[in-house]
Amino acid sequence: MNKVTRAAASASLLAFLFAGAAPVMAQSNPVDPVSNPKALNYDDVGVLPKEMNPPFVRRGQVIEPSQLDRIKPGVTREAVRAALGDPVRSNGSASWDYDVQFKMPESENYLVCQYKIVFGADELVSETVWRRRQCMELAQPTAVG
Repeated sequence: MNKVTRAAASASLLAFLFAGAAPVMAQSNPVDPVSNPKALNYDDVGVLPKEMNPPFVRRGQVIEPSQLDRIKPGVTREAVRAALGDPVRSNGSASWDYDVQFKMPESENYLVCQYKIVFGADELVSETVWRRRQCMELAQPTAVG
């Protein structure tokens, strides 16, 4: 093999290997500075396409935006659990993560959103954060207009 052919073969092999690995890599999305100003971390989902069967990995619970009105700074963990149920993930005592579904306006489709509730040293809610701005806007339909 000459140098050009060997280089082309190596490049093809690398491209094939990366293309084959791509489906198992988790997609990392940029942090939205409006809905998540402190750039809090959310776990990405990384699964093979053959592992994605209905229901999808992040199914979420269907909620009405009004259920979130009770979740604000100063609220206890018990009040959060009463309003939203058990979290899908708990990051120690620092925060709880929820996957929720919102019905899209003027549609029969739903959007699964990631919602983080952060607790302070006093064990009360200190802040709530949406992973995506669109979810934050769906949660506050009267504020968008």
